[in-house]
Amino acid sequence: MQAFSILSALCAGYLVLMNYHNNVTINLLSPKFASLTNLSIHTINFDFAIYTLIIFFLGIFSVIFFFAPLYSSLKEKYNAYKRELEKGAISNSNGEAKIKVLENKITVLEKALDEALKNR
Repeated sequence: MQAFSILSALCAGYLVLMNYHNNVTINLLSPKFASLTNLSIHTINFDFAIYTLIIFFLGIFSVIFFFAPLYSSLKEKYNAYKRELEKGAISNSNGEAKIKVLENKITVLEKALDEALKNR
Protein backbone atom coordinates (compact mmCIF):
# COMPACT_ATOMS: atom_id res chain seq x y z
CA MET A 1 0.00 0.00 0.00
CA GLN A 2 2.85 2.36 0.79
CA ALA A 3 4.50 1.44 -2.49
CA PHE A 4 1.34 2.55 -4.32
CA SER A 5 1.38 5.87 -2.44
CA ILE A 6 5.03 6.46 -3.27
CA LEU A 7 4.46 5.52 -6.90
CA SER A 8 1.51 7.90 -7.23
CA ALA A 9 3.55 10.73 -5.68
CA LEU A 10 6.38 10.05 -8.13
CA CYS A 11 3.94 10.03 -11.06
CA ALA A 12 2.46 13.33 -9.93
CA GLY A 13 5.95 14.81 -9.62
CA TYR A 14 6.85 13.54 -13.09
CA LEU A 15 3.71 15.09 -14.60
CA VAL A 16 4.47 18.39 -12.90
CA LEU A 17 8.03 18.45 -14.23
CA MET A 18 7.13 17.44 -17.77
CA ASN A 19 4.19 19.83 -18.16
CA TYR A 20 5.07 22.88 -16.10
CA HIS A 21 4.78 25.14 -19.16
CA ASN A 22 1.37 23.86 -20.36
CA ASN A 23 -1.91 25.54 -19.45
CA VAL A 24 -5.17 24.00 -18.29
CA THR A 25 -8.51 25.74 -18.73
CA ILE A 26 -11.37 24.86 -16.39
CA ASN A 27 -14.85 25.89 -17.49
CA LEU A 28 -16.99 26.94 -14.56
CA LEU A 29 -19.78 27.90 -16.94
CA SER A 30 -19.52 26.44 -20.43
CA PRO A 31 -20.25 28.57 -23.52
CA LYS A 32 -23.35 26.54 -24.47
CA PHE A 33 -24.86 26.71 -21.00
CA ALA A 34 -23.96 30.41 -20.71
CA SER A 35 -25.76 31.20 -23.97
CA LEU A 36 -28.84 29.28 -22.80
CA THR A 37 -29.01 31.11 -19.48
CA ASN A 38 -27.81 34.51 -20.78
CA LEU A 39 -24.87 34.53 -18.38
CA SER A 40 -21.22 35.27 -19.11
CA ILE A 41 -18.69 32.50 -19.66
CA HIS A 42 -16.53 31.75 -16.62
CA THR A 43 -13.21 29.96 -17.02
CA ILE A 44 -10.08 29.56 -14.92
CA ASN A 45 -6.63 29.16 -16.46
CA PHE A 46 -3.99 27.26 -14.53
CA ASP A 47 -0.49 26.15 -15.15
CA PHE A 48 -0.60 22.36 -15.54
CA ALA A 49 1.86 21.90 -12.67
CA ILE A 50 -0.35 23.86 -10.28
CA TYR A 51 -3.43 21.99 -11.51
CA THR A 52 -1.74 18.61 -10.94
CA LEU A 53 -0.59 19.61 -7.45
CA ILE A 54 -4.06 20.88 -6.55
CA ILE A 55 -5.67 17.62 -7.67
CA PHE A 56 -3.02 15.57 -5.85
CA PHE A 57 -3.43 17.41 -2.55
CA LEU A 58 -7.23 17.41 -2.83
CA GLY A 59 -7.03 13.63 -3.20
CA ILE A 60 -4.81 13.32 -0.14
CA PHE A 61 -7.07 15.53 1.98
CA SER A 62 -10.21 13.75 0.86
CA VAL A 63 -8.72 10.37 1.82
CA ILE A 64 -7.64 11.73 5.21
CA PHE A 65 -11.04 13.22 5.98
CA PHE A 66 -12.87 10.16 4.67
CA PHE A 67 -10.90 7.56 6.62
CA ALA A 68 -10.12 9.51 9.83
CA PRO A 69 -13.44 8.61 11.51
CA LEU A 70 -13.06 4.98 10.48
CA TYR A 71 -9.49 4.89 11.83
CA SER A 72 -10.45 6.44 15.16
CA SER A 73 -13.38 4.05 15.68
CA LEU A 74 -11.21 1.04 14.82
CA LYS A 75 -8.53 2.29 17.21
CA GLU A 76 -11.11 2.61 20.02
CA LYS A 77 -12.39 -0.91 19.34
CA TYR A 78 -8.83 -2.26 19.29
CA ASN A 79 -8.03 -0.63 22.64
CA ALA A 80 -11.25 -1.99 24.18
CA TYR A 81 -10.43 -5.48 22.89
CA LYS A 82 -6.91 -5.17 24.25
CA ARG A 83 -8.26 -4.23 27.69
CA GLU A 84 -10.60 -7.24 27.63
CA LEU A 85 -7.70 -9.54 26.80
CA GLU A 86 -5.66 -8.08 29.66
CA LYS A 87 -8.57 -8.59 32.06
CA GLY A 88 -8.91 -12.18 30.88
CA ALA A 89 -5.20 -12.78 31.35
CA ILE A 90 -5.34 -11.40 34.89
CA SER A 91 -8.36 -13.51 35.81
CA ASN A 92 -6.71 -16.59 34.28
CA SER A 93 -3.57 -16.04 36.33
CA ASN A 94 -5.70 -15.60 39.47
CA GLY A 95 -7.58 -18.80 38.63
CA GLU A 96 -4.33 -20.68 38.10
CA ALA A 97 -3.03 -19.45 41.46
CA LYS A 98 -6.23 -20.62 43.18
CA ILE A 99 -5.93 -24.02 41.52
CA LYS A 100 -2.33 -24.36 42.72
CA VAL A 101 -3.37 -23.50 46.28
CA LEU A 102 -6.19 -26.06 46.16
CA GLU A 103 -3.85 -28.74 44.74
CA ASN A 104 -1.39 -28.06 47.56
CA LYS A 105 -4.18 -28.35 50.14
CA ILE A 106 -5.33 -31.63 48.61
CA THR A 107 -1.81 -33.10 48.73
CA VAL A 108 -1.47 -32.02 52.37
CA LEU A 109 -4.84 -33.57 53.23
CA GLU A 110 -3.92 -36.81 51.38
CA LYS A 111 -0.67 -37.06 53.35
CA ALA A 112 -2.52 -36.38 56.59
CA LEU A 113 -5.13 -39.04 55.73
CA ASP A 114 -2.40 -41.58 54.85
CA GLU A 115 -0.64 -40.90 58.17
CA ALA A 116 -3.91 -41.16 60.09
CA LEU A 117 -4.70 -44.52 58.43
CA LYS A 118 -1.20 -45.82 59.19
CA ASN A 119 -1.49 -44.86 62.86
CA ARG A 120 -4.76 -46.77 63.28
